[in-house]
Amino acid sequence: MIELLSEHECMATVESYFGFRETPFGVTPDPRFFYSSSLYLEGLAALVYGIRGKKGLMLLTGEVGTGKTILLRKLMRQLEANVQFVFISSSHITSYGLVELMVHDLGLANKEKNRLEMIHELNEHLMGQLQKGHTVALLIDEGQNLSDEALEGLCGLSNLETDEETLLQIVLVGQPELATSLNKSSLRRLKQRIAIHHRLYALQTLNEVENYIRHRLQVAGYNGPEIFNKEAIEAIWHYSSGTPRLINIICDNALATACEAAKKRVSAYMVMKAASGLLLERGMKVSKSVPENGSARVKAVTARIHHRKPEAPGMETKKADEFQVSSVALQEAGKETTAAAYVSSQFFEYMTRLATAAMGPMAHLVIRDQISALGESRDSFPQVKLKELIEMVSREILNETMKTHFQEMMLQEIDTLKAFRAW
Repeated sequence: MIELLSEHECMATVESYFGFRETPFGVTPDPRFFYSSSLYLEGLAALVYGIRGKKGLMLLTGEVGTGKTILLRKLMRQLEANVQFVFISSSHITSYGLVELMVHDLGLANKEKNRLEMIHELNEHLMGQLQKGHTVALLIDEGQNLSDEALEGLCGLSNLETDEETLLQIVLVGQPELATSLNKSSLRRLKQRIAIHHRLYALQTLNEVENYIRHRLQVAGYNGPEIFNKEAIEAIWHYSSGTPRLINIICDNALATACEAAKKRVSAYMVMKAASGLLLERGMKVSKSVPENGSARVKAVTARIHHRKPEAPGMETKKADEFQVSSVALQEAGKETTAAAYVSSQFFEYMTRLATAAMGPMAHLVIRDQISALGESRDSFPQVKLKELIEMVSREILNETMKTHFQEMMLQEIDTLKAFRAW
């Protein structure tokens, strides 16, 4: 019998239970966890080149959770010896506020000074740094939240230059809508000043997701046996669409689930439970072409949030009654089976199709794990345990209507097969 740990005990022992030096899947942008894939190294190299070459204005865009901020932190760590960074992550600041923040972060006095005086003082500071052989770089995160006024103000800052070079290097970072905003006619001056634009994407293959997970475990000091089995990594790939932040959150919750169950390996079922708890749903289209590394490329579909539709009065009671009736019927169906008979592969194929319609593409993994939990195999699964299996699978279907439909269709199929003795 598995002894479950309490939530408090589990949270306190996940690191020690698995032998981690620290949490491997935190969501803070720690540059030590920077993942050196070709896409991220390319982005880092582009920004390093832009700052060292004093290109002026650079743009970095990417969807939520694709690793923009951790790339900036890695950039700051790599160039900290010769570059003075000003990092700003703020929503809805004005152009005046942007200059004020810069002057403040650089340690320059700004009390009772207007914008023109602050820009003059900033220019003097930049000239002084140039003479010392240093560069000043302004990094603006969450740039999609800047107003048009603030974006226009960047033109003035980018004008701080000598005859030979630009004094202030600016890296503007944000979600894809930032690039859309820059297409406005009123911002064309700013857009024309962009010397470098790099776009970050989610991880594109199953192999990349596996390597990403392994990388974070190694940074956290883990060098033991594989924790996430092949099916678990496939499930993480399905639910995260390759988005690093979602991978981190799913892995972190799946590790907690494994800890609670006193398991040293994370299964696909644990990943599905973690994703369900986070209200994540995933659908994906796999292309027919296979890249050189052997993993099918996938067209990413954004993870969605389940929104429960309001029920009409009395519907919840009706569904509860239907569920109870279905459970009773399943019990009766189970009693009529004999221990000597086994369930056919065709029946399992039908069950998988129904479960997939009810819970998504991970249904086959859920069914497989539940069969294993019952101590059986699909090839020789006894009919006498079929009722229990259907109930276990049903508990993983979040939508009550789909759950009831799944049970009713299963009952109908059992009745049909009994009539023809085609179990």
